[in-house]
Amino acid sequence: VTLLLLIDTTTFSQALVVRPSVTKLAKITSTNTNLQMSHHQQQDNTGPKRMKEENPNSNTRVCIVGGGNAAHALAALLPYNGFEDTTMYCPYRDQAAEIQEGLDEQGGYMKAEFAAHNQPSGSIQGKPRLVSKHAADVIPQADVLILPLPSFTYPDLLPDMKPHLRPSQVVIVTPGQGGFDWFARECLGKTLASQITLVGLMPMPFNCRITEFGKNVSVQEFKTKYTMGVSPRSQRDRAQEIVQCLLGGTVEMAGSGNGGFLECTLYPINAIIHPARLYTLLNGSSLSWQPGQVLPENPLFYEDFTPEAAQMMNDLNGELIQIGNALQEQGVSVGAIPHIFDWLACYVYNEPASSNLQQFFQTNAAYKGFKCPLLPADGGFVPDFSNRYFTEDINLGLCGYKGLAELAGVDTPVMDRVILWAQQHMGVELLVQVDGSSDYKLKGKDVAATTNAPQRFCISSMDDLRSLYPKEVVVEETHQTAAR
Repeated sequence: VTLLLLIDTTTFSQALVVRPSVTKLAKITSTNTNLQMSHHQQQDNTGPKRMKEENPNSNTRVCIVGGGNAAHALAALLPYNGFEDTTMYCPYRDQAAEIQEGLDEQGGYMKAEFAAHNQPSGSIQGKPRLVSKHAADVIPQADVLILPLPSFTYPDLLPDMKPHLRPSQVVIVTPGQGGFDWFARECLGKTLASQITLVGLMPMPFNCRITEFGKNVSVQEFKTKYTMGVSPRSQRDRAQEIVQCLLGGTVEMAGSGNGGFLECTLYPINAIIHPARLYTLLNGSSLSWQPGQVLPENPLFYEDFTPEAAQMMNDLNGELIQIGNALQEQGVSVGAIPHIFDWLACYVYNEPASSNLQQFFQTNAAYKGFKCPLLPADGGFVPDFSNRYFTEDINLGLCGYKGLAELAGVDTPVMDRVILWAQQHMGVELLVQVDGSSDYKLKGKDVAATTNAPQRFCISSMDDLRSLYPKEVVVEETHQTAAR
């Protein structure tokens, strides 16, 4: 089996209002006994020798694409867990040479320090077999490819990988958002994109930071619960077994069991969290910022989370749920889109249902210590509108939602307000008024080049969406969450 993992380095709430019942996620349990679970699921922390003896997939060839935080964590974890044929494809700058130099200085090992509550915990190390800047060295041989990269890298990365990909490989992208399957069809061509298995894995498995490039990474959180979407959906069981084998934990299908890739694009993660926090921080809060102004402090992004940010997150998520409902009602195969509190807080992090979004982000250990994307200036701070919390989560997050909303005929006044505010400071044109109407549409001059709006990929009607995501038999009836 050939596996390709694509992981995005991006980071990933119940608002202070009344919530409806939690959306039920349909659990699909693997029955294939030939695939053993990874070391992450085992209580015995005895290292790679044990894994090699017990894991029949220890010869599976895994290629990690990228050289960022999550790539470092995987480079230590996977060989440690017995995946001895783990390689790294690092095409950016001189990352491959720098990582190889770091590994050589410590016997070929990548080292990771896992916080005490994780499994594994403490210090581990793994030895990647090969690190290369050249796709031809590592991608053709891989069974699984893992990309820990932001979604804005897809348009440049996928064409470089295309000549070296082959049918039956599995490409896993995490956290799986940004319309990856649309980029894959555009960059790889429809034929090749249909011959490999695309997996969107949510959320990102690690909250981690490199402590010494090419050598060491600190892992604060190694998650144990995941949600995934797969294209084609016929490969859901196989993909689920692969992910469980590599990472362990519980893996459920997105959209209450539907498990399609469109759910990955629509799930509420970064594009709900980051814009909501920054809009309320910089536009109407106590820090209310205007161009030319210097802010006195740079607050903590999560520990200083405000009721206004939680409410904005709730409002954005409510519109997202409406989009999913409208698509489903018009014949598109998309399962229930959850509220972020139900899914991220309660399911992924086991937050009590009696909690709320503000409390969750303020107190969860996985979100400690992150500052807002502000830059030092004149004794204070100014917003960094080139930060990916803007360029990725607006252009490749909210714009994707907005594009689907336009196709489905759903009004999104809250999303519109956030996008309009962000675009004036980012210096781009995304939403514009058309033909004297008071409504805003994704017709700006920068939509085609900088966003993941479906219209960019010639998905311009509901018929196009129904063709891409044909409706099948419903896996399980659920109670849909509504805006809170």
